[in-house]
Amino acid sequence: MWKSRVRVSLLPVLLGTLLVGVDPTARNAAADDAMDALEAAFQEQIAAFNNGNLEAAIAAAHPDIVLYGIFSPFPVQGKSDFQKSVQAYFGQYEEAELSPVTPQFRIVGTTGLAWGHYQLAAVPQGEKLTYAHGRYLFAYARVDGKWLVLGMDFSPLESYRFAP
Repeated sequence: MWKSRVRVSLLPVLLGTLLVGVDPTARNAAADDAMDALEAAFQEQIAAFNNGNLEAAIAAAHPDIVLYGIFSPFPVQGKSDFQKSVQAYFGQYEEAELSPVTPQFRIVGTTGLAWGHYQLAAVPQGEKLTYAHGRYLFAYARVDGKWLVLGMDFSPLESYRFAP
């Protein structure tokens, strides 16, 4: 009895959709495409940091980007200051690899979020390998169909320690 009432109540919706010509799967496909693009933008940003690619790291930044965390104890505001901070970060290490752990993504309108935990394995200039763990949150704005990083926050969970 319950199942038949559900079918009847869905029938007008399905008929209306067919009459208007709206494809109910189109929204899901568009949402999937937006999510895929957000995840790709995040992965490209992480790759730029790990490869020391300043141009790629800056290209994905929104002009009004705000950054907190491992680059500076104070907020970094604007694309030119972001570029200086990333350049300084690259200069601090002989090598560094930021590895996202349990990445999560969400889209709300034209805002995208990427968050999770990270591990940073880094060799500071002239020193030994160190590890750090923390949380990250990237906020993206969709501008002209492209996800640009509007905000970043890196929050270390523990201080650096030397590898054994």
